[in-house]
Amino acid sequence: MQNRPNRRPPRIRPLKQMRPALIALIDILVIAVCLNLFALFDHVIPQPSRRVVSTTPPPASAATPAPASTVSPDASASPDASVSPEATNAPAAVGDFSARFADKFTSGEVIKTETSYQSANVNITLSTHRDDENDQTYYIEDIYIRSIECLRTLFADDAFGKAISEDVLSMANRANAVAAINSDYYGYGNGGIVIRNGELYRDKWEDGEEVLVIFRDGTMRVYRDQSELDINQAMADGAWQSFSFGPAFLDGDGQLREGGYARTNHDPRTIIGMVEPGHYMFIVIDGRQSGYARGMTYTECARLCQSLGLMTAYNLDGGRTSQMTFLGAIANQPYKDGRPTSDIVYIADTAS
Repeated sequence: MQNRPNRRPPRIRPLKQMRPALIALIDILVIAVCLNLFALFDHVIPQPSRRVVSTTPPPASAATPAPASTVSPDASASPDASVSPEATNAPAAVGDFSARFADKFTSGEVIKTETSYQSANVNITLSTHRDDENDQTYYIEDIYIRSIECLRTLFADDAFGKAISEDVLSMANRANAVAAINSDYYGYGNGGIVIRNGELYRDKWEDGEEVLVIFRDGTMRVYRDQSELDINQAMADGAWQSFSFGPAFLDGDGQLREGGYARTNHDPRTIIGMVEPGHYMFIVIDGRQSGYARGMTYTECARLCQSLGLMTAYNLDGGRTSQMTFLGAIANQPYKDGRPTSDIVYIADTAS
């Protein structure tokens, strides 16, 4: 029997020597699997949209009213804009008049003289008028605003209440007002509808007075009877300011009121009026100063307001209270240097 040759058994490599290569192979496989999973979830499976919520509450009123779109209405003032406001089809915010009066505002700079002020938010021109024949002198601030937020009111001593008063100029300067007039002197009594900057402070109809409400959309409405004014509805409709004094000199369509006007005495007067939403006028008529200004009757005030193209015009407190400021100074010549009052109506350049 032939003997088989002895065969040497195969040599088995110790596990210790194979470990580095095995570990490297496993690592490569794990990395490959992870990359494939990442690609699957990040690019293939749709992800839910993520909403970022700010934990910082917004300020009570923004420094600059936000326009309806992020594109300036003045294309020349925004050379980088590639989309026009019309192309966005975004509705304008309530009380935003930037598109209506785009040519009245600058792209950001402030241009001012002794009788004018123009910025990205407001455009105001002060004019003085003298009627020698009737011994009358009056002042007009012709006002365009980008946002209803620019038409504001301020309480004396920053407080609501009876018998609180402060000089008109002091209030105007504290508010950094571009232009201001006295208001209705709400603090003289306990009655009247008092809405200031969108807040209702008092709801007590005063017999014999008419109430003017300015809404957030810039419109003005006069209520001549308590039955006409549902205060809850007015607030729901966006009441922004209200004044209890009167009368209204025009009917809301720019026409003189039927039945005429009661008072025939010549006195200093303060008037707030609207040409259209976003375009307003402050008017102060000096009086009781012979040879300079005797004042106006209600009928004369109404005819003046109609001639200026106002649709609505409303009488605020007069006499010594009638005062107007412009750029930090009294613009008119108040009777007996004026007197403190309970609040002002003013125009703020909200960017300043």
